[in-house]
Amino acid sequence: DLATKRDLRELELKLESKIDKGFADVHKGFVEIKGEMLLLKWMFGALVGGVTALIIKAFF
Repeated sequence: DLATKRDLRELELKLESKIDKGFADVHKGFVEIKGEMLLLKWMFGALVGGVTALIIKAFF
């Protein structure tokens, strides 16, 4: 079987569509991770602030 230009173009479009969908899924995952990291940074900052306040209160 010989592939025509039309067959190759259809295959190219299908592959581009699958690649774009894959990139979108990866991007969505990174966005979720970035949001979770932001929350963890705030939680860690609050924890460090609380511990620091307790240490200062204990010694002064």
